Amino acid sequence: MITGYGHFVQLAESLQWDETAIDLTTDIESWTKLEDSEYDQILGLIAGFCVGETSVALHLGSFQSKATVDDAMAGCFEAQARDEARHARFFDRVVGEVVGVPGKNLNERLQVLRERVSPELLELFEERLPAIARGLAESDEELTTAVGLYHMILEGVVLTAGQHALLDALEKLSVPMPGMRKGMELVLRDERWHIGFGSRVIQSADLVDNDLEKILNEGSKAAWAWGDLISSKDIEKVDQLHKRRLKSVGIKFW
Repeated sequence: MITGYGHFVQLAESLQWDETAIDLTTDIESWTKLEDSEYDQILGLIAGFCVGETSVALHLGSFQSKATVDDAMAGCFEAQARDEARHARFFDRVVGEVVGVPGKNLNERLQVLRERVSPELLELFEERLPAIARGLAESDEELTTAVGLYHMILEGVVLTAGQHALLDALEKLSVPMPGMRKGMELVLRDERWHIGFGSRVIQSADLVDNDLEKILNEGSKAAWAWGDLISSKDIEKVDQLHKRRLKSVGIKFW
């Protein structure tokens, strides 16, 4: 069995950041100057992140409780849950302070934001992920299966596709939004170690062919959950990254 999960715990500690320290002043001024197409894409992507990060922060505890044989692995899930909660707080700042979505907290604002999220994305984060978490809590679900869904598909494909799309959109905006860009870069930095950790878990497991094929096929379809917020060209790039990532951990599909 491959070890070394402690490295990811140390890495997580070295990458901590404070979402309240990011200056959103310029972003607030710029938001009302966005063109309609820019507004729709940026808000649609942010809404998706709010849904995803909120669900992940809520359900990662089930992953940690399943990692009973390796304290370092459990520590990784704990550190990851802390990261995801911080991501949710950052996006809550964005939708509250920059976008101006009403509500006392992100849970209240989600009632408005969910209208901008596709049914496919809602199904992944509000049905599939909670179901996996419940299975882990009830000891019916294998941890590796859950990691395959979350780390390799939801983080490795869906959220990665959205993160790159948002950074690309911010780069091309007609007005500057440096605070949002800075926060998104830090979120993406966190997600890289999360995916690396998930890849290590997958690599150490004895998965059967059906499990491997499921991770491949579901990942290849999952990025389309963003709908027209992401170009088909960018989706293809993420799909190829997904395939290379699986191949790098020893999964042979070709």
